[in-house]
Amino acid sequence: MTETAELLARRYTLALNVFREGRGEPLIGKLYIAQVTENRVRDSRWPDTYVSVITQRLQFSAFNRNDPNITVFPDELSPVWADCVAAGDFVIAAPAVLTRANHYHAVGVRPPWADDSKIVARQGSHIFYEL
Repeated sequence: MTETAELLARRYTLALNVFREGRGEPLIGKLYIAQVTENRVRDSRWPDTYVSVITQRLQFSAFNRNDPNITVFPDELSPVWADCVAAGDFVIAAPAVLTRANHYHAVGVRPPWADDSKIVARQGSHIFYEL
């Protein structure tokens, strides 16, 4: 794969994750979701590619087989999609500038790993953690 093709694949994969996980969030929430993904790529506890991190079993619910979002794709002309791409591009260009969070969940959900002492931010309808 050429460097250009690789960059385009990273951009699309990251933007699709932001879209599926946080398309209803304000831009700052989308940026945080992109940053969590980037932080995992850079952390040795997770795989080192966007595709591997995002599609790792039970990590991002919108990519789980039983989640209805797995079949949702953006309208390329949508301003929401443009914001998702912009959030991904920002994080790719300037990684680790927003937060060190590596986990998040939607408000109203309480996963077993959630630890209130590790909360680093609340953005939109998500709570972000550094675990």
